[in-house]
Amino acid sequence: MISNSVLAQWGLSGSQTKLGNGLINDTFCVDNRVVLQRINKQVFTHPKRLVTNFKKVYDHVLELVPRLLPTVGGEDCFEDSDGDVWRCSVYYQSRNFQTLPDEMVYAAGQAFGLFLFRLRDCTVPLEPAIPNFHDFEHYLKELEQVWLDQDEQPDRSLLDRCGKIANQKPFKVRRQIIHGDCKVNNLLFDLASNIVVRIVDTDTLMWGFPVWDFGDLVRSIATDNKHDDQLKKRLASVCAGFFKQFPITKAEAESYAFAPIHMSMMLGMRFLTDHILGNQYFKVERVGENLDRAREQFELAERFNSIQEELLTTICACNANRPKN
Repeated sequence: MISNSVLAQWGLSGSQTKLGNGLINDTFCVDNRVVLQRINKQVFTHPKRLVTNFKKVYDHVLELVPRLLPTVGGEDCFEDSDGDVWRCSVYYQSRNFQTLPDEMVYAAGQAFGLFLFRLRDCTVPLEPAIPNFHDFEHYLKELEQVWLDQDEQPDRSLLDRCGKIANQKPFKVRRQIIHGDCKVNNLLFDLASNIVVRIVDTDTLMWGFPVWDFGDLVRSIATDNKHDDQLKKRLASVCAGFFKQFPITKAEAESYAFAPIHMSMMLGMRFLTDHILGNQYFKVERVGENLDRAREQFELAERFNSIQEELLTTICACNANRPKN
């Protein structure tokens, strides 16, 4: 739990509850009114950068994200005696989902689409939170290296498929500041409606391609959808919400249709690499959990590949039907 020395920085006391199922940071609700979070310094080697980046973009997205609370001394964060960095924000009574109900998929698309739209013309420089984050070729080279270090060499077909994805380079879209971790479990929903209250976990704010966020969002809403008909309905809903807020050109649509394949394959590589290295990045509760996560992502990439043309048609239709201002 949280030490008294950390609580004192914000003048806090009272009950503590662990929040969420995050794989990286440790998050607590204190006294049912604020959120205290310890930033994982093994993952984020310069944790204070995360707070600095957030403050730089805050004015563009202020009602979409949690409000950061300063310490009693007016600082944005606090580093304890162990070198751990803590930050504090307002706690919002809300609901959070690992697997999003069908009726909330549209709102999820709207929320992240609006977030990206608000940042489209934000030109502030940001410090990298994680070196080479979302760099597909970097993750592929890393996986190849750890794979070669193993005594028993697995089948090369997986790496061949990953290499083929890396060589396609389809993203001909304008770079901008993006969320970087655009998943449904980073949305807080109102207790009594489908409205998104806040978007959380902005640790990976970065300059990149908005298709990365879209691909990650689509990937996350597709988890646990065993039937293609259900998956296609959810994809239609998330696209309708997303492109209502974030218009694209016809020429960009192909990149968006390919993005879920790209992001699923990349996350699968990251899970597999972490499994081989002994689970240094993603938290696990059992042996082989990251290996199972990797397999799930590779299977998902193959599903997205099989419906890529249908997704492209859906994206074009949603963008064409977007209300004109």
